[in-house]
Amino acid sequence: MKLLSRLPLVLAALLAPLAPTGCGGDADGPPVRSALLITLDTTRADALSCYGAPAGLTPYLDALAAEGVLYERARTTAPLTMPTHASMLTGLYPLRHTVRSNSAEALPASAHTLAELAQAGGVDTAAFIAAVVLSAEFGLAQGFDVYDQPERPAVQTEKHYQERDADAVADAAVAWIESREPGEPFFAWVHFFDPHQPYTAPADMLARAGGDPYRAEVAHMDRAIGRVLDALKRTGQYDDTLVIAVADHGESLEEHGEGTHGCLVYEPVIHVPMIVRDPAAARAGERSDEIVSVVDVYPTIAEALRLPLPADARDVDGRSLFRRRVPDDRGVYFESYYGFFSFGWSHLAGWADRRGKLIQSSDPELYDVAADPGETRNLIEERADVAEAQRAELAALAERPVLERTAGDRAADATAEQLKALGYAGVGAGDATDPLHPLAESTRPNPRDRIGAHRDFLRALSLRVAQRYTEAIALLEPIVAENPRHSGAWADLSSCYVKVNRFQRGIAAAQRALETGPDWYGPHENMGVAFDNLGRIPEAIAQYEIILGMRPGYDLVRDRLVLLLRSEGRTDEAERWAARD
Repeated sequence: MKLLSRLPLVLAALLAPLAPTGCGGDADGPPVRSALLITLDTTRADALSCYGAPAGLTPYLDALAAEGVLYERARTTAPLTMPTHASMLTGLYPLRHTVRSNSAEALPASAHTLAELAQAGGVDTAAFIAAVVLSAEFGLAQGFDVYDQPERPAVQTEKHYQERDADAVADAAVAWIESREPGEPFFAWVHFFDPHQPYTAPADMLARAGGDPYRAEVAHMDRAIGRVLDALKRTGQYDDTLVIAVADHGESLEEHGEGTHGCLVYEPVIHVPMIVRDPAAARAGERSDEIVSVVDVYPTIAEALRLPLPADARDVDGRSLFRRRVPDDRGVYFESYYGFFSFGWSHLAGWADRRGKLIQSSDPELYDVAADPGETRNLIEERADVAEAQRAELAALAERPVLERTAGDRAADATAEQLKALGYAGVGAGDATDPLHPLAESTRPNPRDRIGAHRDFLRALSLRVAQRYTEAIALLEPIVAENPRHSGAWADLSSCYVKVNRFQRGIAAAQRALETGPDWYGPHENMGVAFDNLGRIPEAIAQYEIILGMRPGYDLVRDRLVLLLRSEGRTDEAERWAARD
């Protein structure tokens, strides 16, 4: 793939504004002064009442849909938070912006983000983030005057992301809205994470959702969204603000055997709610069957705010939805490399248009989603011509330029290590000859055929957290026997072995975790504890030093290292470590 170079943003104002990228429609109408992007993490389309959920569950989003366009065929670019938000803020598919997972790879500085365009155009910019997976270290803060995010722990100890709930996010966003001069234009992004597991919605929202914990989280999020929209109305800023509410991905909820999201690319996680509310109200209340994508956020807001784009920022994958429609023959791209990076499975890359939905992997699939919404009948053989045409679309997309990535485009170690602790490994995108190409040949198993093992893996994680180590081992040992590439299973197996005093096995499993996956502190900690208990003190010291090189704030490890160094007579080294902050 070719690389995109970057023009300095100071030239942006001298260059032409965004050219129309849709077709038809009327771009005239009252001007839009500001834009609000609301992202609904882990939210299925059918979780909203306006998309078919029980009435009364999401009144604020329903009201927004009544004022705008509800897109019934919107899709995300990946069932993962970081790649999809990067797509929204750049207008590029993941294979072009190069962020393929929730991991150590940050969005390259060469990106022209929506916030940077707005900032260069004299528009106030602010973001209010709910979860550490979107921390500033991952590059999405480029161009934001305010990037309000949750504090992250010094050491990740839980198997879920550090987050803050919808009320805390709304508090921050409302305070900012009320503190600013109402007449000044803005671009604000408000991110809600609540429907992501674990579910902890308030009791009144659980009652509203009929006891369904997932829908209760969606209802709780909707109420917080209402507070943000009400603040805009109360301060007189709503009437000239474009509002886009869109999910980054859905949640499988056991469909196709997947409990959550990330592994598969069937409709429960790829089909997302997307509502665009234009103050002009030209299409108010319309339910559109246009094929749209989260990449359309970028050109839509850029055009609405009349932001000038540098020449090399115009080559985006998204199409503007601002007072216009997209062509009927439009197709959109999606992917998941989660299983590829973390479990040794085949990659998944896909193309969806009115002809069908192709999922390219080691065992390709093709579905007519309109006729077969459950994606139960694979048509890859009988509609080979459609599959070939869609593979040609994938090949053409893979030839388009990608963002230039440098050594500096990596997330800060602290946040990256937290995500590795959650089971995410990651590498950057490569060229058309490497395994990250959407049409790369693969002999790895299709994630669809390994989802049962993944369920066992997640069950084992829960057992480990519950300190039921022997039961977890019974699930993890068959997983690594069947799939020796599964670095996450090796790491958790190592932890369990150490907890039940099977130290030699714990060391061996930790070594396998590092051989098959990323170098992070977890396996080193398991080895350090095992060596320590076996009386192999110099080896324990070496592992503890590695951990502190990765996690300087891990005080428990530092204290133990100091004690061991003193016991070995290495007093000077001990005091140097003891003196470190």
